[in-house]
Order: sequence, then structure tokens, then C-alpha cells
Amino acid sequence: MKKKGKILLTFVIFSIMQSGWGQTPEQTPEATSETYTLESLLDATKQNHPELLKLQEEYKRSLLDVQDAWWALGPTVDMQISGTYMVNPPVGPVYLNVDELLNSISWGSIKPTSNGQYVKVFDGMENTLYNIQLGLTQPIFTWGKITNAIKLYKQISNIKQNQITQQSQQLETELKTRLISLYYLKNILAVIDEEEGYTSRMVQVSEEAEKSGMLLHQEVVDAKIQAKELEIARQDLKEQITNQLLELERTSGISGLSLDNIDYNFVTDFITEFEQLLAQDPDKLEEVILSGNQTSIKMLTQLQDISKTAEEIAKGYENWKPDFALQMTGGYSGSRVPFFEPNYLRKDDYSLNISIGIKTTIWDGGKKIRDVSRKKSEVQTAQINKDDARSNLAQTFKTQWNAAQVCNMKIEYQDLKIESASGKIAQKQQIYESGYGSENDLLSAKIERCNAQIEKEKQALSRAAACLTIEFLLEK
Repeated sequence: MKKKGKILLTFVIFSIMQSGWGQTPEQTPEATSETYTLESLLDATKQNHPELLKLQEEYKRSLLDVQDAWWALGPTVDMQISGTYMVNPPVGPVYLNVDELLNSISWGSIKPTSNGQYVKVFDGMENTLYNIQLGLTQPIFTWGKITNAIKLYKQISNIKQNQITQQSQQLETELKTRLISLYYLKNILAVIDEEEGYTSRMVQVSEEAEKSGMLLHQEVVDAKIQAKELEIARQDLKEQITNQLLELERTSGISGLSLDNIDYNFVTDFITEFEQLLAQDPDKLEEVILSGNQTSIKMLTQLQDISKTAEEIAKGYENWKPDFALQMTGGYSGSRVPFFEPNYLRKDDYSLNISIGIKTTIWDGGKKIRDVSRKKSEVQTAQINKDDARSNLAQTFKTQWNAAQVCNMKIEYQDLKIESASGKIAQKQQIYESGYGSENDLLSAKIERCNAQIEKEKQALSRAAACLTIEFLLEK
């Protein structure tokens, strides 16, 4: 339970992107032509994600535990029925000597005579024996152990329900992060495709210049290295995209996903939300996160309540605290099935007992007292975990807030670099067309702009991850 109370709040995009990196699929699934929106993928994820399904089943079982706890207040009824066939019954027929019977009586002057006859007074046990026992036990007073157990199981069930809520929120944040990652990775891939055309042309121009003696061989090699680095980066990017799609297929249960199957219209709304979020007062946002309405804080508070309830239950088991219960037992033991035995009323083979039971521990070496001390320690531990979680929440928020602000500055910086590179391209284009400039200089300016565009997309991706993490922290 303590481990479940730990909070995993950091949704850094690189940790999500690295999940499954380096894994090559054995076969490519059949592609689908259907387009999926954020809402449809979220619905599919909630219906198919194994962790969420496990939590739902755990919640169902917790409700059954609550019902079991409630029924502990009522009586427990037990029945035991047995039937026995005896080949040689232990009690055989009983005979009485007539002479002994006559001699035991004072007859006076007239005494009957006998010739040694025997009279059967008992036919002996029959070969069959039936035994039926019915018992009822009703708790009367247990020092709150049963009612506190009901309270405890209710609290556990509420935690299970909050775990489902938290897992759903986490899955939604993870899905949004993956989708927006695919969006920016797709943009980066398009820029790399454009840049590859420039680097390929630069290699070609450099080789021609080397032949005419205008360039050194080292400069040609440098151009080829730049082209090869871009080729490697492109391959790595495609692998990242593939692994992101495979992970998306695993969580949503939809196979054959590709970049073109996803509707990215949600990105515009997300960017607007991020801008509005980063324009707010961070102190007020942190106050909301630490207010106690956040799901993780609620769960830790519930864990603390569970520890307190467990302490109350332990106190009910202390020495010299007897439990009282009413016990009723009824039974039948005879050679025939009840009501089919001859003269069953006369034989009186039935029984009914009513008793009050008391059970308590007088001395156990102090074990139950130490149990209470353990529960008190668990209450303190739960409070420490809660305080630590609040500290982690505050730290995570500040880290992600600062990261988002830095990304904003870097995006503005890359915008300036793109604007500067665009000016250089226009300038060098005019010089090149006039016959005074070098095509390599023009290509270098275009490559510089592409690199700035790629870096801008990376920063936008990091900003999105930070903002999504902050939104998750604000979830109730």
C-alpha cells in the first residue's frame, strides 16, 4: 500500500520517447486508412490499456470485500450432517432373566413360578446412525473491530477508485504527449527531407569545384560528413517515430498506425492552452496543486486515514477486552432420519442450547500492545509520505515551469535565427544570380535556416511536455 502511494509525476518527453528505442519490430503490421482523433484514441486506450483494466478489476474485488465486512455484523450459521452405517452396532439386544425379575419382587404368600425364561427388553442399536448439528453465532460486542473493519474496507475501495481516476488522467497525459511528439517529429522529418536536398546539392557542387581546383579535398569531405550526419539523424528520427507508433498501438489496441492516420487538429488548441497556462501566476498554480484536491494527495490522505483505522482495530484486540457473542446450537442424533423414527418424541433425541460466549486474551507477552505501537508508527509514516509527496509536487511543478519558460526563450531565439537566415538567403540568392556569389554560400544559408527550424521544433516539443506535466499536476 505504501508503494502505491508513491507518486510518479514527471512526464519528461525524452523518457516517453525513449520507451522502446532500439527495438526493431519483427514485422510491419498492415496499415490502416482510418483517421483517428485524440478523443477516439483516448477511448480506445481506456478500453484496452492493461493497467487500467487491472485497476478496474481490483476495484470490483474491493467492493466485494466491503460486502463481506458488512455481513460480519450478522449471524454465522453452520450446519453439519452425517450418516453412518454400522455393520456391528456397539450395543446389542438386552435380555432379562424372568427368575431374577420375580425374585426382586416381594410377592407375599403367593409367588409365581418360572422355568428360567428370558424376556427381551431392548432390541439393540440399529445399523444406521444419523447426526445433524445446526449452529448460529451472532456477535454482540467486539470493541468496534467489525465496524472499523467495514470503515477500513470502504477506505481501501475509495483508494482503488481514485487509482482508476489517476491512471486515466495519466494515460490521457501520456497519450497527449505521444501524439504531440509525433506531430513535432513529423515536422522535423519534413525539415530534414528539405535539408537533405541542400546537403546533397552541396556535395555535388563541392565535387565539381574540386575538379576545377576551386576547393580542397578536405572541404569536399566535410560536405560529405555533413550529409552523412543528416542521413543518420533522419534514420534515428524515423526509428523514434516507429517506436512511438508501436507503443501507441500497444496502449490503444489499434494496429497498423502511421503518421497519416492521426488527426493533428488538436495541436492548435493545445498551443493556445499552453500559452494561457504559462501566462498565469505560478504561485497561484502551485497553491492549487498543493491544496489537497490533487488525486495523488487525496490518495495519500486516504492512506493516512487507513493507518488510523488500522490503529483503532489493533486497540480492539488489546488484552482484557473481551468479545461477546450469542451462540445457539440445535441438533439431532438417532438411528432414523428425523421425524421418521418411531416414538421420536418419547426418545428425546433432539437438543437445543443457547449460550453467551466471551473471548479475550489475558496475556500474550505484550504482542498486541506492540501491534498498536506499530500501527501508530504507520500513521506517522503515512504523514511523512504525504509531506514528502507535497514537496515532490512543488519541486516537479517548479522544474517543469522553469523548463517551459526556458523553452519559450529558446523558441524566440530560434525565430530570430530563422529570420536572420531567411535574410541571408535572400541576399545570397541575389548575389548568386548576379554571378558574383557562390552556390555553396547559398546552400549553407539554407542549411542554417533548416537547423534553426529543427531546433525550434525540438524546443516546442519540450515545452509541450512540460505544460502537459503541469496540467496533469492540476488535475483533480
